[in-house]
Amino acid sequence: MDISQLFKDSFDTFKVFDNLTIEQASQTSENTPKTVLQILNHLTIWQDYQLRLLRNGFLNQSINEIDTWTEEKSVLSQELLDEKVNEFKRQIDSIKSEVNNFDKANGGYEIKIKTIQDLALHLSFHLGEIISLRRIQRNYPWPNEMKEFLR
Repeated sequence: MDISQLFKDSFDTFKVFDNLTIEQASQTSENTPKTVLQILNHLTIWQDYQLRLLRNGFLNQSINEIDTWTEEKSVLSQELLDEKVNEFKRQIDSIKSEVNNFDKANGGYEIKIKTIQDLALHLSFHLGEIISLRRIQRNYPWPNEMKEFLR
């Protein structure tokens, strides 16, 4: 079974973090509980845990989702923000690699498939959240502008 085709394009990030500035990452809006930075931090913590689960097929310790949310709403420098974005992108590359190299013979494949599904669902939820926040901020393209933007 080649699961890489089942999850083809499931980890597309639609450039949500490309050219992200400190101001954009830290901006809060009325009626929105988190900043883009807080969501980015949450994603990197969660994905780190999920990657370890994906690689090992099991973990002795579970993660409490609430513990993956930081109070830090802003970042001190563009360099630190870029490092966090690059960490996220490396994780996405690692996830894609794990999916492409999935080997049913290594065992634990039910847990691994469920983890891949969870990763894709979780990422899509938060990417949609970030896209909405950035559109409210007027620094992310609207649907009719996406085709050109994604080139």
